[in-house]
Amino acid sequence: MLGPSEAIAAPEPHDIPVSAGISGRATTALIGELGTSRTAGAYVDRESDRLVITVTDEGAGQEVREAGGLARQVRYSDDELNAVTGALNDSISIPGTTWGTDVKANRVEVQADSSVSDADYDRLLKAAGPFGSAVRVSRVEGELRKTISGGNFIESSNGLVECSLGFNVRKKSDPNSLFALTAGHCLRNAYGVADWRNGAGVYIGYEAGGSYPTNDYGLIRHNNAGIGKPGNVYLHDGSYQDITHSRDPFADEYLCSSGWKTGWICGYVLQRNVTTNYGDGNLYGLFRWTNCTEGGDSGGAVFHGDAALGLTSGSMTWNDGCDSLAQPVNEALSWSGTEVY
Repeated sequence: MLGPSEAIAAPEPHDIPVSAGISGRATTALIGELGTSRTAGAYVDRESDRLVITVTDEGAGQEVREAGGLARQVRYSDDELNAVTGALNDSISIPGTTWGTDVKANRVEVQADSSVSDADYDRLLKAAGPFGSAVRVSRVEGELRKTISGGNFIESSNGLVECSLGFNVRKKSDPNSLFALTAGHCLRNAYGVADWRNGAGVYIGYEAGGSYPTNDYGLIRHNNAGIGKPGNVYLHDGSYQDITHSRDPFADEYLCSSGWKTGWICGYVLQRNVTTNYGDGNLYGLFRWTNCTEGGDSGGAVFHGDAALGLTSGSMTWNDGCDSLAQPVNEALSWSGTEVY
């Protein structure tokens, strides 16, 4: 099992700080004010550790600089890149494929694993052709797969599914109503069994809905008063990371994951708004990053300091490594009317 010293060292215990130019929360708010026609998202510049906001016009760049941020002008806006992704979503559903926005490259990256036939690869090229430099298609040697098999270990009561708990959450309308977020495919693959237990075999609670495919999130209703439900993440080294809020990740952001199989490991965000197909239908709106998660990590927490970012979904492996895919946590929280605490 990899620990933080064997992989990439962990980020600071708090979200991207003000010393990074403007904070992660402030960057998210500023992007919202600029709108999706004047920006294509933000990424972390690894040399300066500062957030860079992409803009499509000089006026937007000036607004970013006046707010204390770094701006970089690009050709394609969020609206334009999302339109490319939407068109591909509507026309292609091929197992072993994935596509999403590379914010730094300002384009949609389409990838096909070794299981994709030449005929299907040609279909990808044809679908991407009308969008010119806004999209790039490539092959990768490896296999796209769900990480089904789990910070903490959870298991369906029939013993068929082993996954990881993502974040403990509470209903916004009733803070005493507590749930656990995990991957939607974990719940689906339990074959109708509702009850879940922890690594000690102790009953946790029961399934309370989810979405898979299309999305990859699921909810377990806590139903055992004898088990503590703290709002933190276990780091698999005897320590814990407190979680205080949630947001979407930035491109090239440094983040970590916690799952029972690989433990606590860290990496960088590669793409956002990713579409993928593990073989049972398209999933939309994921993000891709450099951690190498394994079977059992599904549903586990993806975070930066005290900010919850996502839930581990799956991975693409090849001869010399792998990348992972995660479900953004904010979408799951919005769907369930819950919040981290």
